Amino acid sequence: MPRKCNVSPAQWDHAADLFELGFKNGCQLADDLGVSPSTVRRAMERRGARKGSRAHETVVELEAFLDRKQRRAAHMRAVAEHSVAARRAAGVVAVGRMIDAILAADSLGDLGLADAVIDQTAAAFGASVPKRSRRR
Repeated sequence: MPRKCNVSPAQWDHAADLFELGFKNGCQLADDLGVSPSTVRRAMERRGARKGSRAHETVVELEAFLDRKQRRAAHMRAVAEHSVAARRAAGVVAVGRMIDAILAADSLGDLGLADAVIDQTAAAFGASVPKRSRRR
């Protein structure tokens, strides 16, 4: 006497979806459900499920996913480029301020007056400035 199949209708419906979308074949479904491949074949025939008949739905979802991924990557590149441009502009401003301070100190005849601005500029670029000897 054949044993009763303990697969619920919801499980068969899900299996039919996987079969039609092309994610699984009959043998894989049989292993997952714990039934024979012929049982899966008969169940798919009863439901009118054809292997891979809805594969185009998967392609549409995949294309949408890849499109979102591409847009997200483009956005992240734009944000990174904007960040680099902002850092570059801040560096230009800092160097300009340092040059102005050096020129002003030179006009006063004491370049040591520009030390604080030079140190700030170096720190902004992550550089360390060795201690300078001060002439008085």
